[in-house]
Amino acid sequence: MSDEPVMARETSTGSIRTPRQRLGAWITPALRPWRLMLALKTAIAATAAWFLGGFIPGELGDFSYYAPLGALVSLTPTLMDSVRSSLQTLIGLGLGIGLAWALIVSPAPGWVSVALSVGLGTILAGLPGLGQGRDYVPIAALFVIIIGGANANDFSLGYLVQMALGVLVGLLVNLLIMPPLFVRESAAGIAAARGRMVDALRTMSTTLSSETEPAADDPPPWERSVTSLRHDIDAARGLVRDAAESRRANPRTRWNKHDFRGDQGALEALERIAPAVVELGDALRAALWGIPVPVRLGAEVRATLADALDAAADLVDAAIDDERLPEALETSDQALVALRRAVRSAHVDAVNQAGSDAGSADDPADDPGGENLLFALRRIHAEVESSKRTDQAE
Repeated sequence: MSDEPVMARETSTGSIRTPRQRLGAWITPALRPWRLMLALKTAIAATAAWFLGGFIPGELGDFSYYAPLGALVSLTPTLMDSVRSSLQTLIGLGLGIGLAWALIVSPAPGWVSVALSVGLGTILAGLPGLGQGRDYVPIAALFVIIIGGANANDFSLGYLVQMALGVLVGLLVNLLIMPPLFVRESAAGIAAARGRMVDALRTMSTTLSSETEPAADDPPPWERSVTSLRHDIDAARGLVRDAAESRRANPRTRWNKHDFRGDQGALEALERIAPAVVELGDALRAALWGIPVPVRLGAEVRATLADALDAAADLVDAAIDDERLPEALETSDQALVALRRAVRSAHVDAVNQAGSDAGSADDPADDPGGENLLFALRRIHAEVESSKRTDQAE
């Protein structure tokens, strides 16, 4: 998991126009509540580790300045990630210290040992599974050889013990002081993706109903929403993963009432619906401008298609609302029935017209009734209806 679970997966909000908005967008991620809490916990853990490190008896206590570093590397946004990074760091330190001692007992001169500690340490850092600990393999080896010097024995032990103490303090602080739950962020990411999908469907309906069509050289009005939809779903997927990670071993999950399983189901439904929305956009582009293949839609099909697109937008918007969903499903079903009739009628008319025009041959790529559009809308209806049945079964 990334140490920037929310910042790195921001949903798309469009272009920023003013320098003030750019500055705000740049600063805001650093001031999020979870990061401010992480900063406070890191400061507490580092101070406590430094204080406790001085109480370790003997010469080991002289290296207490490494305890805050151990606390720093152990503090990450989630508990399980803290445990993972802490273990990886200690393993990396152990490998680096072991490498340094192998070089110390070897007959290699000092300058050769320095070069080998960095070179071999960098090679060992490439071992799989080290994660965050890989950076500490060459660092630990170099520190033992250069800083430890003639006192390498005490330095090695003090370095490792103080880092371990700091790691332990950091883990305890992360556990006891409001371990973060990212369920709100995951819900917000899903809501953003759903809103983008609804906006794309409504824009398609508005464009289809408009008396003036956009110029063929201009991008379709819904293209920006469809393009951003892919990004928003990817962002929501990352946020849901972060939320799942933050729930592991987190005591706050016992009294947190957020329906995280519902978030997972909603995301899966959006992931299945998204290809249908993209297909609708492509088919509608073909219907309006003949790109990439011509699609012919009669006036009746266009009118019923616009209604069906609006009904699909309402259905996606109401998918998580138990009160609105039944009515939205019924409206969508009625719109699909009307569209199916219009499509069949258009197909019959096209066949009759082709039969009356002797010697004419329609382009096989033509879609006289918009069957692809109907199929995509039926997919959206079926996915929402299936998700409802799944929720009821659970």
